[in-house]
Amino acid sequence: MKRLIGLFVLFSTASSVLAEEPQTLPEVKVVGKADDVAERREATTQKVIVDRKEIEDMSVMTIGEVLGKLPGVEISGMGPRARGMSRDSVQLLVDGERGSFAGIVGRLPSGDLERIEILRGSSAEFGGAAPVTVNLVMKKALPKSSMEIKVGMGRRGSESYNQLAVTKKGGEGGFSWSLPISLVWSDSPNLRSTDRQDTTAGTRSLWQQESERGVSKLGHHSISPRMTWKDGSDSLTFAPLFFFGPKNAGSDTALTAYGNPAAGTGLAYNGERLSSENSFYRLTRLRTEGEKHLGDSKLTGRVAFNKTKKSTDVLRDSYNATNVLTSSTEHTDSNETEFNSALRLDKPIGDHLLAVGLEHVSLVRTQDQNFTGAFSSYQSQERDSTVWIQDDWMLQPKVTFTYGLRGEVIALNSAGASQQHSQLMPSLAVRWEPKDKWVMRSSVGSVLKMPKLDEISNAAVLSIAANTPVEADKRGNPNLLPERSLNFEAVLERYLDGEAGLFGANLYVRSTEDFTERRVQLEGARWVDRPYNEGSALHWGLELDGKMRTDSLGWKGATVKSHLTLPHAQVNDTRLGIRRMARDTPKYVLSAGLDESLPKLQSSYGVSLQLSGRSETDVPGEQRGFTQAKTTLDAFWLYQINPKFKLRLSGQNLLKEDTVREVQYMSAANTWQLRTVDGGYRTIMATLEGRW
Repeated sequence: MKRLIGLFVLFSTASSVLAEEPQTLPEVKVVGKADDVAERREATTQKVIVDRKEIEDMSVMTIGEVLGKLPGVEISGMGPRARGMSRDSVQLLVDGERGSFAGIVGRLPSGDLERIEILRGSSAEFGGAAPVTVNLVMKKALPKSSMEIKVGMGRRGSESYNQLAVTKKGGEGGFSWSLPISLVWSDSPNLRSTDRQDTTAGTRSLWQQESERGVSKLGHHSISPRMTWKDGSDSLTFAPLFFFGPKNAGSDTALTAYGNPAAGTGLAYNGERLSSENSFYRLTRLRTEGEKHLGDSKLTGRVAFNKTKKSTDVLRDSYNATNVLTSSTEHTDSNETEFNSALRLDKPIGDHLLAVGLEHVSLVRTQDQNFTGAFSSYQSQERDSTVWIQDDWMLQPKVTFTYGLRGEVIALNSAGASQQHSQLMPSLAVRWEPKDKWVMRSSVGSVLKMPKLDEISNAAVLSIAANTPVEADKRGNPNLLPERSLNFEAVLERYLDGEAGLFGANLYVRSTEDFTERRVQLEGARWVDRPYNEGSALHWGLELDGKMRTDSLGWKGATVKSHLTLPHAQVNDTRLGIRRMARDTPKYVLSAGLDESLPKLQSSYGVSLQLSGRSETDVPGEQRGFTQAKTTLDAFWLYQINPKFKLRLSGQNLLKEDTVREVQYMSAANTWQLRTVDGGYRTIMATLEGRW
C-alpha cells in the first residue's frame, strides 16, 4: 500500500506540472464510425462489438477478468470457453494476431483495450477452429496531448487489491505517441475444502477431508509505449511491450480422516500440508505494423517478436498422522521465442471487395523440470503457415455473399513427437435484408483444429496428495490427431428504430471427426490424464441475445442487454461403442446487464449478472461428475467529481458464490469420488479516474 501511495503522489505531481503547460490547440473530438449496434448491423459476417464504455463499466483490472464477462463466454479451469465446449472453444486474437502472446494477454491491464470484437462462424480470414473468435483491439496513439490516471484500492475477500495506471499521450504533425504504465497488485485468498472417498467392492475403504487456506499475491506490471508515424492515409506503428508478473503463494492444508470409513465414524487428525510457490513471468515484445495505400488498394502488414520466460519453485512439507515430515520440491523453467508475421491486401473490384492474406507463426519452447531430484528437459517447436483469400460480393443492395478459401500447414515437434498436417478450408456466408430492420445471416465452413504443444508433450504435471483417477498425473498424447469439423450457423436479427438496439437468434451446428477429450487411464502403477481422440461429435444449440436503449419507452439513459446460450453435445464413442454426452456440458449460460445514466446526480450505475448452469459429465461405467450452477452478481457506481476526475465504486461476485465440483470414477467394483468447494469471495474497489 505504501508503494501505491508513493507512486500516486509522484505521478500526481508530474501530472500537475504537465497540466500547466500551455495548450496550443483545444481538444477536438471526432467521431468517425457508427456505434456498436450500427456496426453489427452493417457487418457482412457475425460481429458483436464491446466498446470502451462497456469495458470500463465492467470495473475490472485485467483483460482476463474482462474475458469472463463477455456475452456467451465463461471462464472454466481450462480458460475461456463458449457454447459448452471445454477445449479451445474461444480463439483469442490481439489486433488480429494469433499465437502464444494471445495466451498470456489476460494478465495485461484492461485499460489497454479500445474495444473487443466477438466473431462467430467460419471465415477464410479468421478460420473456424474455435466456434467463437475474440479479437482484442488495443488502444492507438493519437496526435494530441493528454494524460490519464487511474488509482484503485480495494479488498478481494480479506486481501488487498490495488492498481496504478498512468498513460501520457502526445504528438505533433504526423507523429503521435502514448506511454501507458500499469502496476497491479492482485492478492487473492484461497479457500478450498476437499472430500475424498474410495470404495472397494462396494464398501467404503477411505474417507478423507482437507481444509486449505492460503493467499496468492500476484503482480501484473507492464509498460507498453506506442509510436505512430502518419503520412496521409499511410501509417507505421512501433509498439513494444515489457511485462513482469511475479507470484508468491502459500497455503496451509489441514487433513482429517475417518478411522472407520465404512461407517463414517472416528474422524481424527490425519496430518498437515504446507505449500509455498514463488514464480515470475517475464515478457518482452516488439511489434511493428504498417498500412500503405496504393490507389484504391490497401496493403497492411505486421511483424512481432515475443520472448517469454517463466520460472517456478514449489516447496511442499507434508506431515502424516504421527507428524512424520516428507518434503518435496519442484522447479520448472520455461522459455519461449515466437516470430509472428502477416501481410494483407484489400482491393475493391466493382461490386466485390477482395482480400488476400499471408500469415506465418514460428514458436520454439524449452522446458526444464526438476521434481525432487528427478530432472527432465523438453524442447518443442511449432510452425504455422497460412494463406487465405476472401471476397465480399454485394450481389444486390440487400444481399452480400462472403466466400473464401483458407489453407494451413502446421508442423508440431515436442520431445521427438512430430506431426504435420495441412488442409484447404472453404467457407461461405450470406447476409440478406429481406425487409427493413430485419437481417438474416448464414455461414458454413470446414475447419482444422490442431493439438497444442502441451497436448502432445510428455512433460508431466504430477498429482499432489495421492495418485488416483480423481487426482491423476497430467500428460500429453504424442499420437493425438487434429480435429476436422464442419460448422453451420443461421442467424435472424431484428433491429429497432434509431439504432436503439436489436434482438437476435442464432442456431449453430458443429460436426467433428477425431473429437478430442481428456480421459484418465491406469498406466503401470500410476493413473494418468491425457487427451484422446474419442470418435465423432455433434455440437448444436441456440443463442439468443438482445440489447435495448430504453429512451423511447420513457426510461431515459438506460440500456438493458442479455445473452443466453443453450448448448447440446453428443459423442459417438468408438472405444466404448456407445453414443453419450460430451464431458462437462452445461445446461445453459446466461448473462444480463443494466446500466443507466443519472445526469442530475452526475452519476451512472450498472448491474450485471452471469449464470452458469449445472455442467455435467456422464460416461457410462467410467465417469460421472458435475459442476454446480453458479450465479455471479457485479455492480458499479460512477460519480463525476469535476470535469477531470471521476470516482468509481464497484463490486464483483457480490453474492460470494462458491464453485462446487464433484467427480466419480469407476473401475470394476471400485470407485473414487472427489468433491471440492472453492470458496467464493467478494471484491470491493474504489477507483479514482482522471483524464485531461
